[in-house]
Amino acid sequence: MSTNIEIRGLDKLLKKIDNLGQLEGVKAGMKAAAVHIQGKISKYPPSSDANRPGKRWYERGYGSKWTRKDGSIGGKKTSETLGKRWATSSRDRGLTQVIGNNASYAPFVQDAEKQAAFHKQRGWSTAQGVVDDETESVVKFIQKEIDKALNRD
Repeated sequence: MSTNIEIRGLDKLLKKIDNLGQLEGVKAGMKAAAVHIQGKISKYPPSSDANRPGKRWYERGYGSKWTRKDGSIGGKKTSETLGKRWATSSRDRGLTQVIGNNASYAPFVQDAEKQAAFHKQRGWSTAQGVVDDETESVVKFIQKEIDKALNRD
């Protein structure tokens, strides 16, 4: 006695398993999450008194400025445009996402351990704080892509 079993949709199931095996959905979700965090961390807090012209101030996108005794304005172009320097890259075939900033002063503005007190007082977020705050969003990005790979919406 023999019995035949027919599995309908096996090719579709195998394709889904193959997609999961390559973790394409996870990789896409991780990339989307990294871009999301990059967008959050690159935002500047509102301008403060430190950015308003006076005796000495910091002009975003330029650097330190000051008013001379004769009323003219002096300055030193030191800005490295911190917000524009946040970038993402992939490692481990897309399973690791790196978010970083190569402005020389970035750690003193946005690193939890090195942030200067006056930057904290003026509302600058830290990279670690943004990651902590966005953990739930990161999980949702990855889950959405896994669901898409499995055709579950």
